[in-house]
Amino acid sequence: MQDMVLLADTINDVDKLGLRVNGVLTTTVMLVMVTLSTIAAWRRTKSVLAAGGALLGGVALWYAVVNAPAFRDSVGDTIKPGGSVPPVTEGRGPAVVRVVEPIAGTGAERGGEGL
Repeated sequence: MQDMVLLADTINDVDKLGLRVNGVLTTTVMLVMVTLSTIAAWRRTKSVLAAGGALLGGVALWYAVVNAPAFRDSVGDTIKPGGSVPPVTEGRGPAVVRVVEPIAGTGAERGGEGL
């Protein structure tokens, strides 16, 4: 029983470590990347407009990274299978059925069929 408690504690510690690493990546590293890209754009072009564009692009990317789970979950709510077509049952859509009747004298008695 002691081994199970130790394993649960280890899993809990690894989970907390993963959350902290994720927090560091989404805050500190993204802040440094946005700052460096803004400075690089300004140094390359000497334009405040280009630096502002780099800053806005970096902030938009940062926002998308931080809110990725919300975006992921909203896609499933927005896109529904089937759309305006009748609901899909068991993964199959509407089908077209073609009935072929045997024609006398064309070998229908031997398994032939006519269209």
